[in-house]
Amino acid sequence: MENNPKRKTDRKGKTCRPSKTGKTSRTSRKDAGKAGETAYGRLNKALEVHEKALAKNPHDAGAWAGKAAVYLRHKMYRDSLKAIGKALEIEPENPGYLYEKGFLLLQLKMEEAALQAFDSLLEIKPDSDKTWNIKTSVLCKLGQQEKALLACEKALAANPKLTGAWHAKGSVLADLGRYEEAIKAYDAALQLDQQLARTWEGKAFALYSLNRPVEAMIAYDAALKINPDNAKTWVGKGLVHLKLGKYKRTLEACNKAISIKPDSADAWYCKGMALSGLEKNEEALRAIDRALKINPDYAEARQARTSVSSKLGFGLDEEEEEIYEKMPKVRRSVWTRKEPKGEETEKSWGKGTEQRREGTTRSEWTRKEPKEDGTEKSWGRRREQKK
Repeated sequence: MENNPKRKTDRKGKTCRPSKTGKTSRTSRKDAGKAGETAYGRLNKALEVHEKALAKNPHDAGAWAGKAAVYLRHKMYRDSLKAIGKALEIEPENPGYLYEKGFLLLQLKMEEAALQAFDSLLEIKPDSDKTWNIKTSVLCKLGQQEKALLACEKALAANPKLTGAWHAKGSVLADLGRYEEAIKAYDAALQLDQQLARTWEGKAFALYSLNRPVEAMIAYDAALKINPDNAKTWVGKGLVHLKLGKYKRTLEACNKAISIKPDSADAWYCKGMALSGLEKNEEALRAIDRALKINPDYAEARQARTSVSSKLGFGLDEEEEEIYEKMPKVRRSVWTRKEPKGEETEKSWGKGTEQRREGTTRSEWTRKEPKEDGTEKSWGRRREQKK
């Protein structure tokens, strides 16, 4: 029996009417082809190779880890956790699988369980820089800086050559505002390995916070020599130039950061401050607005916007000004805004996807930016005018 063409429907559920020749339209066939390209279809296609491997050998830990990476790529964290759990049943001391488990638990807001996974990993691989960094960052996020510091010191007492523990100790001390001690810890890590870009960057931030801009610039340049594609380090360099009043160089550094990570609120804020310093206030306002669009809770950017707006003759109404006055002054953390990457995911996606992820993922850590003198003066003038 022939099929009735009236029964054919496109992806929107509408009937595909036949043309005068009795054939369905090209558009209908095109839509039908796209129907198979759904997220669900792509997921099943990616899982297929691992499912085939497991059908032949249910104890293939690599296949289970592959499934976990696919689920993670689709942000199906619970399914990914189940799959990596299966891999760990087969290879319980695999460092990559343990890291993946901890990372997934963090995505599910299960910090304590994640810390247990990272502790298990550090027992097997005690000098894992990446694991020390993520463990201490989680502890600091939970407000347990002293516990994080104790963990670093305990590890270093057992083995003083753990570069990861020295770096983590420096980061915790910087988070506590103990910058001189932080620099000593960073230096200890760098004595063991001069190629730690993240450690150079942490040292630079501590020096910057101690108002030692020339030394901070040297440290930022050392970090960029090792890893020139870190947007946060370029922002840090820009902020040093900003503190020194070198606004054109600030713009160069900020534009470089934005080219690497267009959604960096810190880079847009820094660019806005530099433009304001060059008396390009309309451009400055657009840059600061971009920072606030990315991060609406950016207190320093809101204050800078008020200052630049006043230079342009714009004012806030009483309600807006009252909101800005009441905004809490939160001390920013030393930790980066970029989320940690799953180890197995990195292997599965390849370099191209890895670069794309780096530009889009964001997390909860950030650093405090300096307030421009111009900003403080403008706020003062506005308060006097109000009186």
